[in-house]
Amino acid sequence: MNTVPAGIHTVAIFGGSGATGKALIYHALTRGIKVRALVRNANSMNMKSGLIEVIEGSLASADHVDFCLKGCDAAICIFGHRPPYTGIFCEDATRTIAKSMHKLGIKRLVCQTGGMIGDYPANRTLPFRLMVAMFNRRLPLVASDRTGQENAVRQSGLDWTIAKPSGLTNGKANGKWHAGPDVRVSLLSSIARDDLADFLLQEAFNPQFAGQAVFIRS
Repeated sequence: MNTVPAGIHTVAIFGGSGATGKALIYHALTRGIKVRALVRNANSMNMKSGLIEVIEGSLASADHVDFCLKGCDAAICIFGHRPPYTGIFCEDATRTIAKSMHKLGIKRLVCQTGGMIGDYPANRTLPFRLMVAMFNRRLPLVASDRTGQENAVRQSGLDWTIAKPSGLTNGKANGKWHAGPDVRVSLLSSIARDDLADFLLQEAFNPQFAGQAVFIRS
């Protein structure tokens, strides 16, 4: 599914070295969208295209974030915690990105968090709510940081959308998904990374859910 308006677009991607990030970059490049990707290790990126600039740096550096955002029309955040979950950085990094976007006059921000993040009981089946409670008990700092990240997006003053996928897979894309603030998810809910990438790009350049937190599943 490609609903990105025609024209030349440039997107800043934060968190592009992971599996979802690489899917997102691939889909952007195949649509002729220029990418500026900030990653910790440039050697982790093996994409060859004249449309991508890989920037080695840190989300903790305002200068690095500024440089990545320079000349961009929108930003997509897809970073998150990785085992052993010792780095708590998502809220602070998101606030740094939002501040830089204001400084550079960039308004559109799409931020991926997750289906287990935050207090959304109406969107979750009972078994899913029990899994969320377990997650919050097992990794309280991670859960708090991710909730703080969503709050940072809401408080940013930008044109934002929060994307909340559940059960990311490497399965084949089907070009279809259910997305919206009222979508309900269960323990069996999932979405292929390629479909999520399409959704994130659509929201970045042709937003349907501005100012909303959106659950998404196949």
